[in-house]
Amino acid sequence: MNGSRFIDTSAAVQQRQLLRISALSPAERLSRALALSALAREFAWAGAQRVAGGHGPEAVRHRFLEQVFGADTAGWVASRIAAEPGS
Repeated sequence: MNGSRFIDTSAAVQQRQLLRISALSPAERLSRALALSALAREFAWAGAQRVAGGHGPEAVRHRFLEQVFGADTAGWVASRIAAEPGS
């Protein structure tokens, strides 16, 4: 890190958190990481639905992809879907 901090957690609390994480087994760490990832996707999906409103499932999918993977990926997916026969 370049010396600037982008978190409001004190160094002491951060150290205690790292100690707790390191005390977990690899399987427990993986399980918690997967649960956190799933929670983040749930939040992103809920946000996408709120922002897209009544613009349909395509708008929700596009907003979700923007939030989770970035605008470039969302645009790439949209262009691939548009290029499919029957679209």
